[in-house]
Amino acid sequence: MKLELPDFIFIRNRVVQYGDLDFRLDPRFQESLAATAPQSPLPVIPPVAPHALVEAISLVQYFAPYTQLAPGQLSAEPLQLLAGRVIDLATRCPDGAIAAILLCPWQDYVAHHAINTALLACRMAIALGLPEPEQTALVLAALGMNLGAVALQNELASQNAPLSTGQRQLINAHPLISSALLRAAGLEDERLHTLVLTHHERRDGRGYPFHLREDEIDPLAHLLHVLDIVIAKLMPRSYRSRLPARQALAQVYAAPKEPLDPQYAAQLVKVFGIYPSGSFVKLEDGQTALVVSQTDAADKPMVAVPAIGPTPVDTSTTGRLIQESVASQPSARHFATLVPFWPF
Repeated sequence: MKLELPDFIFIRNRVVQYGDLDFRLDPRFQESLAATAPQSPLPVIPPVAPHALVEAISLVQYFAPYTQLAPGQLSAEPLQLLAGRVIDLATRCPDGAIAAILLCPWQDYVAHHAINTALLACRMAIALGLPEPEQTALVLAALGMNLGAVALQNELASQNAPLSTGQRQLINAHPLISSALLRAAGLEDERLHTLVLTHHERRDGRGYPFHLREDEIDPLAHLLHVLDIVIAKLMPRSYRSRLPARQALAQVYAAPKEPLDPQYAAQLVKVFGIYPSGSFVKLEDGQTALVVSQTDAADKPMVAVPAIGPTPVDTSTTGRLIQESVASQPSARHFATLVPFWPF
């Protein structure tokens, strides 16, 4: 694939092109980033946690300071270790991974969005039967795609107003800057950079920064674009609650604003399930239950009644059938009571 650096002064003052997919930080821009970055110690990846929700939170806490490092401090190894941990979590505890996306409270939006997208990317890669190199590239791209606009992305999580001109310029440039930062960290995989550079392209040509169309877009880049949209809907902002999973998936499936690949939308529904793990339902006997795992019957997952404990309840039995979904979002103070439902 050959991509040309957009002819905008804002971008050309920050990124220099050396090859078809080889974009590097302008030396003066790199110096400015280094001068403003906090002098933080390199984060140390924590030991594996005993529960899926705690593991997800610990990975977010590990990644948050990494996103603040200056270009000269970034290195490939921490990102690769993090990708491995995400893949391990999503593979060993698929229900816990989905529950973590729906339930874990967040403080740093970019870091949490990245971990959530990477978890969902792994689940989708497994469901689609993608080979291991593609799965790894997709997960790494999910982790690194927003490194070029960390401060702005965190700011926008609490901004309920149109983008300013400067914000729009940085948003349009961030795939290029993210790719350049990953290059500076020592990551040279061409597929990874294709995904990061084009994860905001749209099949109708209205994406950015290259305005690609249809077959010009790598299918995995389009998948990453879809996952990015889904996770944004599932995460709360300061001015709105997170959307229930079924509503978010319905919006993606209908895709009223842009053409999304229906194959990916349909597969997302299968990955989450009719009643996603981590969501709440009302049973025939009137009790509110927490969905803890999926079964072969899409409409009959295993649940648990929080007031009783983590013992699974079979919803295929009379009196325990699911009556309806319940729109319930536990607060951060209830998080510890949910942890035991997904041992890791």
